[in-house]
Amino acid sequence: MRKTLLLMALLLACMGLSAQNYHINLHNNGSVIYNNDVNTIDEIRFQGHQPANMLINGQNGTLTFPLSTFDSITFVKEELPPAGDTVFIIYNGSNVNVVNPFSNNGVTVSTSNANVTVNSTMANVPYVVSGSSSNGSLTMYSTSSFYLALSSLSLASTSTAAINLASNVGVTLALRGTSSLADGANSSLNAALYAAGSLNVGGLGTLCVTGNAKHGTAVEGSMTVNSGTIRIFDTDSDGIHGSSNLTWNGGTLEIVSAGSDGLDISGTITINNGDLTINTTAESQRSIKVTNAFTMTGGSLSCNVTGNDCKGIKGDADINISGGTVDVQVSGTGSHGISSDTDVVIGGTADITVVSSSQDGKCIKSDGTVHVNGGTLELTHSGDISKGITATSDVTITGGEITITASGSTILENVNNQNVPAYCTAIKSDADITISGGTFHITLPTTNHGGKAISADGNLTINNGDFTITTQGNGASYTVSGSTKDAYTSSCLKCDGNMQILAGNYTLSSSGTGGKGINVGGTLVIGQQGANNDDLFLNVTTSGERITVSSGGGGWPGPGGGGGDYANPKGVKAQGNLTINSGNITVHCTQTQNEGGECIESKATLTINGGNIEAYSVKDDAVNAAQNLTINGGIYYAHSDANDGTDSNGTMFLNGGLNISNGARSPEEGFDCDNNQFKITGSTSIGTGGGTSNPTQNVCTQPSLKINTQQGYAIQILKSDGTVICTYQCPTFTGGGGGGWPGGGGNGMVMLFTDPQLQTGQSYTVKYNGTISGGTNWNGYYTGNVTYSGGSQTTVNVNSMVTTVSAGGGGW
Repeated sequence: MRKTLLLMALLLACMGLSAQNYHINLHNNGSVIYNNDVNTIDEIRFQGHQPANMLINGQNGTLTFPLSTFDSITFVKEELPPAGDTVFIIYNGSNVNVVNPFSNNGVTVSTSNANVTVNSTMANVPYVVSGSSSNGSLTMYSTSSFYLALSSLSLASTSTAAINLASNVGVTLALRGTSSLADGANSSLNAALYAAGSLNVGGLGTLCVTGNAKHGTAVEGSMTVNSGTIRIFDTDSDGIHGSSNLTWNGGTLEIVSAGSDGLDISGTITINNGDLTINTTAESQRSIKVTNAFTMTGGSLSCNVTGNDCKGIKGDADINISGGTVDVQVSGTGSHGISSDTDVVIGGTADITVVSSSQDGKCIKSDGTVHVNGGTLELTHSGDISKGITATSDVTITGGEITITASGSTILENVNNQNVPAYCTAIKSDADITISGGTFHITLPTTNHGGKAISADGNLTINNGDFTITTQGNGASYTVSGSTKDAYTSSCLKCDGNMQILAGNYTLSSSGTGGKGINVGGTLVIGQQGANNDDLFLNVTTSGERITVSSGGGGWPGPGGGGGDYANPKGVKAQGNLTINSGNITVHCTQTQNEGGECIESKATLTINGGNIEAYSVKDDAVNAAQNLTINGGIYYAHSDANDGTDSNGTMFLNGGLNISNGARSPEEGFDCDNNQFKITGSTSIGTGGGTSNPTQNVCTQPSLKINTQQGYAIQILKSDGTVICTYQCPTFTGGGGGGWPGGGGNGMVMLFTDPQLQTGQSYTVKYNGTISGGTNWNGYYTGNVTYSGGSQTTVNVNSMVTTVSAGGGGW
C-alpha cells in the first residue's frame, strides 16, 4: 500500500508538467519500455488493493503495465514523436515483448526469437524500441511515414542488419539514451542501420554503430540530422553511405577507423551546424566523399587522414565553405586536405585549418578554380613538393586572412628524360591568379629549397591586399640532362606570364641563395598611372648569394670569367618589359659576397612613369635594363656600393621626374648607358660615381653638366642671377673599384647633373667643397631654406648639350 501511495503522489505531482511538453518514461534496467507526452494521458491508475498493474489511459485506449515490468518512472523534456499512443518493442535476450495498440488498425508485429518484423498500413505510427539482444533484428515495412525512437537499445544481428527500414518512406528517428547497433558480417544489406527511404534524425541520445558487413549506416533516400550523437566504429566500408543528399543541422558525428570513406554521399552534403569528427586510415579513401556539391555554413568539422592517397574532403563537384570551423590533418603520401574536381569557394566566416605532412600533398586543391572571398585560412604543409592552395584553372582571392607555412622542399622529376624541378608552393595556379583583397602571411622556411610563395603558370594580377611574404630556403643547381645545367630558386611572387601589382601593401623578403622577391616571365606593371602613390607600398629585400651553375674560365668581367653561369638573386626581375607607374617602392639587395644582386631588372625595357622609388644594392647594379631604360616622372633614387646605380645595356632616356643615382668608384657610374645612346629631354637628374656615360649630343634637348669633383663634396649650382638650381651633397664611396681611374685620384667622382633650368647660352656658378646647413635633405638633394657656406667656386658657360666642369676633381 505504501508503494502505491508513493507512486500515485509522484504521478499526480508530475502531471502538472504537461504544459511544458514533458514526457513520461517507464524504465526497466536502464531501458525505456514506454514513453509518451504527458498531455496525451488522461488518467493513470492502479488496479487492485495490492496493485499488480498500472493502467495508463490515453487517446487510443488503456495500456496495462505490470509493476514487475518497470522499476522507475522519469519525466523528461525532449523532442519526441507526435502525440498519440505508441508501439513498444522491448528486446530481452532471445525474447521480445511487444505492446501494440494498433493491432486492429493496420499494424502487425511478428517475432521469431529476437527477430522482429513490422508491417504497417497506418500513417505516422510512433515506435519505441528498447532492451537488449545479441542475436536479434528489426525489419520494418510501412506504406507511410512513421516515427522510430531508439531508447537505450542494444541490438546486434549475426545474419542481417540490426535495423532494416525496408520501405521507401520517410522515417523520423529519435535517439534516447545510448543505443548500439551491429550487423552480421554476411548481411546482404551491407549496413547495421539500413533505410530504403529518407531518414530524419533527432533526439538527445547517442547511437553507436558497428558495420561488420560493409557500411555503418546506409540510406537510399535523403538523410537529415538535427540533433543527437552518432558514433560509428570499425566499419568494413563507409561510415555513412548515402545515395541521395545529407543535411547536417545539429548534433554530433564521430567516425573512427572507417574501412573506406567516412561519409560517402552520392548526392549533396550540407553542414549547417553540429560537430563532426571523421578519421580515415585506409589508403585511397576519403573522410568525406560527395558526388554533388559540398556546402558548409556552420558547425565544426574535423578530419584526420593518415592513409596514402587520401582526401579529407573530396568533392566530385563544387566545394563551398562559407561558415563554421574546418580542421583537417593529413599525413599520407599524396593525400589532400580539401579537394574538388570542379571549383572550391571559401568565404564568409569560414575558419579553415589544414596541416599536411604529405609528400606531394595539397591542403586545398581544385581541378577547376579556387575562389577565396573571406574567412580565415591557416595552412601548414611540410611534405616535399606540397602545395597550400592549388588549382588547375584560375585562383581568385578577394578577401580573407590567409596564413601559409610551406616547409617542404623541391624534388627533381624525370620528364621526357630530363630533370624538371617540382616545387613546394604556398599558392599555385596552372592558369591565372587574381588578388583584389585579403591579408597574407606566407613563410617558406629554410627547409623549403627553391619554393614559391605565390606562383602562376599564367598571369598574376594583384589589385589590393596586405602581404607579408618570407622565403628563406636556398636554391640549387642541377643537371637537366647530359652536360646541360640549370638552377632553381625561391620567389615571393612568381609568374610565367604577365604580372600587375597595382595596389596594396607588400613586405617581401628572400634570404636564400638565388632568391627573388618578384620574378616575372613576361611583362611587369607596378602601380596604376595617375594613382595616389599611397595606394601601393612595395618593400622588397633579398640577401642570399648567387648560385654557380657553371664556372667560367677566369678573367674579366667578374669572378669566374666571362663563361660563368649563375642564378642570381634579384629584388624585382621581369623577363619582359617592366613599367612603374606609381607607388612607394623600396628594394634592398644586401648580398655581400658576389655580383648579381640587382634590385630592379628588366631583360627588355624599363619605363618609370611615376612613383617614389628607392633601390639600394650592395654588390651589383641597383637598377638595370637590357634594352632601354626610360624615366618619364616620379621620384627615383638608386644606389650601388659596388656597381652602377642605374645601368642600361641599350639606350637610356631621361624625360622627367627627380632622379638621383649613385654608383661606386670607377669604372662604375651613376648613369651607365652601355651603347651611349643616352638621351635627356627633361627631368632633374643627378648621377654620381667613378664615371658617367656621356649624354648623346645630337638627341638631347636639355643640357647637362658633367662635373669632375671629389667624393663627399658639397655642390651648389646657381644661375647668373644667384638663383639656386641645385644643392647636393655628394656621397662617399663605400665599395667598388680601387684607384681613381679615370677621375683624379682615389677620391675622384663624376657628377652628372641636368635640370630644366639649365639652358644653352647661359652661364652658371658651381660651388664645391663647401658646407650645407638647413633645408630638407632627400638622399643628398637639399630643398627649402638651405645655407651653403665656404668652399670654392667656378663659372661655366653652357654652349652645348654636355658641358664639362672641374670642381676639385681630375679630368675624365
